[in-house]
Amino acid sequence: MVEEQAAQGLARVLIISHDVVGRRMAGPGIRYWEMARVLAARQPVTLIAPRTIDLEAVGVTTGSYTWGEPDSLAPFLRDAGIVVANGYVLLPHPELAGIRQPLALDLYDPTLLENLELFREAPDEQRLAQNRQDTGILARQLSAGDFFLCATERQRDLYLGALMAAGRITPHRIDGDPVLRNLIDVVPFGLPSAEPVRQHAVLRGVIPGIDAEDIIVLWTGGLWDWLDPLTLVQAMPRVVACHPRTRLVFLSGQHPGDAAPMRMPEATKAQAAALGLLDRHIIFHEQWIPYTQRADFLLDADIAVSLHRNGLETAYAAVRSRFLDHLWAGLPSVVSEGDAAAELVQRHGLGRVVKPGDAEELATAILALIEDHDERRACAVRARHLAATFIWERCITPLALWCSAGGQKDQSALAAAVQAELPKDDAVPPEAPVAADDDLSDAVTTRHVALAALDKHWHVDEPKPRMGLLALLRYFVIRQFVRPFVWPLLEQQNAYNAASAKAFYALSETSDRQQSLLQQAIDQTRQLETRFSGQEARVDALELSVRPLQARVDALELSVRPLQARVDALELSVRPLQARVDALEGATREANRQIAALQQHALDLDDADTTLAELLLIEATGARDKTNGPV
Repeated sequence: MVEEQAAQGLARVLIISHDVVGRRMAGPGIRYWEMARVLAARQPVTLIAPRTIDLEAVGVTTGSYTWGEPDSLAPFLRDAGIVVANGYVLLPHPELAGIRQPLALDLYDPTLLENLELFREAPDEQRLAQNRQDTGILARQLSAGDFFLCATERQRDLYLGALMAAGRITPHRIDGDPVLRNLIDVVPFGLPSAEPVRQHAVLRGVIPGIDAEDIIVLWTGGLWDWLDPLTLVQAMPRVVACHPRTRLVFLSGQHPGDAAPMRMPEATKAQAAALGLLDRHIIFHEQWIPYTQRADFLLDADIAVSLHRNGLETAYAAVRSRFLDHLWAGLPSVVSEGDAAAELVQRHGLGRVVKPGDAEELATAILALIEDHDERRACAVRARHLAATFIWERCITPLALWCSAGGQKDQSALAAAVQAELPKDDAVPPEAPVAADDDLSDAVTTRHVALAALDKHWHVDEPKPRMGLLALLRYFVIRQFVRPFVWPLLEQQNAYNAASAKAFYALSETSDRQQSLLQQAIDQTRQLETRFSGQEARVDALELSVRPLQARVDALELSVRPLQARVDALELSVRPLQARVDALEGATREANRQIAALQQHALDLDDADTTLAELLLIEATGARDKTNGPV
């Protein structure tokens, strides 16, 4: 297959994942693995991730790179004709913004909005620093990409506004593509085309406390901080009171990659324990489910739940992979209103939609599905039917078409102006424009344009025959009599040109790396300047706030001085009284001593009286005995 693709001249696609890809992987890893697998049926594909990939697929070459080390990406970039990357990769690898290949950036995961929730409880300084970083990386993405992917039409509207603000929507682009589908298009999360198959029992009869007759309510993904498992736990006492055989199972294993730790898992367990439901009616599965085994858990469940809190992340999130698994397995869903999944549930009759944070309404929705078997079956049928529209082969069609066409570099006004100043022979043709990057200087843009021209013209080809008798005769004469003398020189010139081009490309990569490092240094300097300026403002404000306090302290000191004088006078007047008190205490101690001596003397007299009485009693008893004894 690869040989056929190479023969057809199809460019190799390099896909760069920012997350782990392997047997255990979260949504991003799944997305890029399936993307690579489907694209590989059309053209050569290389998939790389920050860790070694322990999966295999026909036509997919895998590799790994080191986060933040440009040299680890360079070998993969040299072999690639098109690059598809998660937009977040530009944070540690800003050099991607200046590559010669067409660059497609995937923005399906709104990181900036996620981090607003993730860092909600962090100190203000950390929250603001994270927001500045996220805003900066988004601006870099919008300026660097030649083609953008998003997950929903609502997301596309969001990013179109951002692209408009970034100056990427121009009259010439609208002339060629009125709706801008060649700039940004929807590539939603997808599903396998094959139906789920049960391989092993994993819940019923396996986990203690879950029997074959129990009703299983399944939370099908991680416990992220922007989701709302707490309301589900709050709803369970009412559900259990009506149906004691109900079991809520959280698939809550630790993220397989380097995701930041979340507060929600411990908070959810604590709430379940406080209600007395932990490990009885609410069970936590602590291991991340392997991608190929998730069907076993889904097919063991009766109802699936996906809840979130209100917020921008919810409004602009993709159709979550956990919800799509509900469709794949034919599970009725209970979801929070406000996101793309809720719209699908309402439009297609897939279950129930509830208000975020309303435990009573949630309990009512779950009980209704538990008690209505016919509705659950109908939801399952409709869910499986809708799942067929989300298969990966259909979802990535916009990206597949863009890649099979060789991608296309997006020409900015700056690059166009530089190109207009070049000699006509060196001008880059319209079908191979050069990408613009706001971080590149005019000189860097000029270099990229020149390299594109060099790439087009370095090879001197043998002239091809033209139609017509005279043209054919001229071609025959040149080929027979001139070519033997000239062609060795042309081959030598081509070799020289190739070596020169290679050297220029190497210099270009070095320059790009230096430029990216310089840009990083500039960005860090600006961040430091912003932080220091903010600190200076805070210091000035503190100084202003301290001045009134200092004045109050001075006033208090003045008011305290008369009081101190009165205290000193009181101390002088108290001293004679203290002497009298001391004398009284001495007299009291002497009186107490004499009283104690008298008490002791009294006790001694009591003892003497007692002894005398005893002796008299004994004497009287003896006399009686003598009188009454035998004669």
